Amino acid sequence: MKKLAFLLLVGVLVSCGSAKMKRAYRLEPGMTKQEVLAVMGEPSKSDFDRNVEEWHYCSTGLDSDEYIALYFVNGELLTKTNYTVTISDTNGATGNCRQFIKMGNYRVPDTVVEIRER
Repeated sequence: MKKLAFLLLVGVLVSCGSAKMKRAYRLEPGMTKQEVLAVMGEPSKSDFDRNVEEWHYCSTGLDSDEYIALYFVNGELLTKTNYTVTISDTNGATGNCRQFIKMGNYRVPDTVVEIRER
């Protein structure tokens, strides 16, 4: 019975996180940070370098975690990219997906790299 309750809880948590990730289809280049917040909610993590701000959203899964990275230039959404972090990428470590941001097959999109090098 405890195992069933645990599996149901995991299922609910995973589906809640993936519901947020599914909303990303509504994002469009040029949206303001406020517009993105209205669609996606608060990011799991944010960083910035000069005029580029990077927001990460994640959804914890069983074998892997799914991520979306959003890149803003001068306060407007430039691009988004998806990436995955598997349990092998974390050397077997598990937990909240927030602790594995920028791992796995994460890479900065070429359009953002070009802006940073100006």
